[in-house]
Amino acid sequence: MRIEENQFWGFFEWLIFQYGLLQGIVVAFAVGLLGFIICYLVSMARNGPGEAFYNVTRVVYELLARDLPGTSGRRVYALAKLSFQEAIRRKVLVVMAVFVVVLLFAGWFLDPGANNIAQLYISCVMTGTSYLLILLGLFLSCFSIPNDIKNKTIQTISTKPVRPTEMILGRILGFGGVGTVLLLGMGLLSYQFVTRGIQHSHEVEEFAADGLSGTTSYDAQHEHTFELIEDENEPGVYRGTTNEVKGHVHQVTGRMVDGTMEYEIGPPEGLLAARIPIYGSLQFTDRQGNLTEGGLSVGYESEYQSYIEGASLMSAIWTFDGVRQSRFPFEDKLPIELSLKAFRTFKGDIVTGVQGEIYLQHPTDERIQSERIPFIVKEFAVDYREIDVDLNGTKDGQPQKLNIYDDLTEDGQLKVVVRCRDPGQYFGMAAADLYLKAGESTFGWNMFKGFLGLWMQMMLVICVGVMFSTFLSGPVAMVATAACLVLGFFGGMAFDIASGEIPGGGPIESLIRIPMQTGAMVDLDLGNPVLEKTIRIVDSGIMYTLFSVFQAIPSFEQFNTAEFVAYGYNINGPLVARHLVMAFAYFMLTFTIAYFFLKTREIAAS
Repeated sequence: MRIEENQFWGFFEWLIFQYGLLQGIVVAFAVGLLGFIICYLVSMARNGPGEAFYNVTRVVYELLARDLPGTSGRRVYALAKLSFQEAIRRKVLVVMAVFVVVLLFAGWFLDPGANNIAQLYISCVMTGTSYLLILLGLFLSCFSIPNDIKNKTIQTISTKPVRPTEMILGRILGFGGVGTVLLLGMGLLSYQFVTRGIQHSHEVEEFAADGLSGTTSYDAQHEHTFELIEDENEPGVYRGTTNEVKGHVHQVTGRMVDGTMEYEIGPPEGLLAARIPIYGSLQFTDRQGNLTEGGLSVGYESEYQSYIEGASLMSAIWTFDGVRQSRFPFEDKLPIELSLKAFRTFKGDIVTGVQGEIYLQHPTDERIQSERIPFIVKEFAVDYREIDVDLNGTKDGQPQKLNIYDDLTEDGQLKVVVRCRDPGQYFGMAAADLYLKAGESTFGWNMFKGFLGLWMQMMLVICVGVMFSTFLSGPVAMVATAACLVLGFFGGMAFDIASGEIPGGGPIESLIRIPMQTGAMVDLDLGNPVLEKTIRIVDSGIMYTLFSVFQAIPSFEQFNTAEFVAYGYNINGPLVARHLVMAFAYFMLTFTIAYFFLKTREIAAS
């Protein structure tokens, strides 16, 4: 799973220090100013410059002074109820029927022998829910107001004491209510589907002569081994845990009855996780041991992970803040999890894998550090480890017994260092690939937060669809909303082009390069510096405009946190709060634009 650093920012860190609030204000101001200018130009072409300015400022005045303060909750509720009933008449419950059919037959196509069956089931239900809700919001929101205008229904409503703000809010809340009801049903069915789908049982197939170790039966395309020890509190009762296979274990209980050991194997544990990670900042050292901004590149197109070379002074250093004993579930252990990637320049020892070492270090004094803890990298899996709070180490070059919280931390800061031992091999890591585990949240609550993200995604689609439907016909509004969806989900490359991160210049320069067969990495040479500078200036204007447009379009993909649920990571509160604030901001933006166009239509009709 790919976790970007901005996903574990704190809420106020994102809002203030990462300029989230400032960016929102700038985008809102730019969109408002652009809308004012466009509407003024359109009105000026119809009525002249003086009348145009009056009409535009009149709409702004009526929004702030009359319509917004005079909006009635009772009328909004009545219109929302009407929209809800309209959606039901349009047979939107078919969406629930389709979802139920998908769940009924999904088990036929999901591989029961997958390495992590829970991840497969969760991804299936949450992805299916996301697609169905997006289609639901798209079709409901884009055709309602255009149909009312076509059937003259909106004229009947507008003659009543109903304000445009109430009409827009009624549509959004009504369609959102339908989607919310369907989402609740889908969420409950998904939870039952996942929790029941992963259940399986084993029996003891083989056991040793003393009955304290053995092998389970081969069920669900895997088997386990186990060892038992006698429970000190219950003589004659033996307990143990199986080895981990496919991301889970089972608790095994043995009881001696009439000289025969009877076994009881519990349900799978560890599949439905919601780890609470504490992330740190990542730094690297180069081959000489000096700090550097990043690690090595091994030629992969993606630069998400950087690499360190084995058998060298290169290392990856994570710095954690707020490391206190009260934050962790064990008093004598520091739980840590890592998911590193190995890059091999030759096969090496294919039995033992690539070896590395990990140690803890004082944040300001490198002479205080723990002993090296060897490990073998587990690729494509999370490696869970518990480091003793009291451990051997060195202080000022002398071997000593160290305590993590007393000797290796300062003001809650702790450094964790990872190195690769094998020559010619490399470790790849990103900031989120090693973290301290602060405990476990409940899976049900984590899944609820995942579905909350899908709800925000659906509401954004409804808001955008209602906005476009106030000034476009139904099919055109749906195309425009679908275009925003495509850019919101898959606009990463377009955003990189608009921001200038991808070489090759802007649209004009690219059109010139094509017939000249000039590569993107070669400077454009037309033999005329003035012409080249002019092209770059014009391209910069076009690119800045595109960049501003892409900034204003909601990034629908970031609201989908299904991967966190599927891979067993807790969706942290600051991330949920950030998404809620962004969703509300986009709601206000689309609501204002929709009001402006609907009011303009009303004035034009009168």
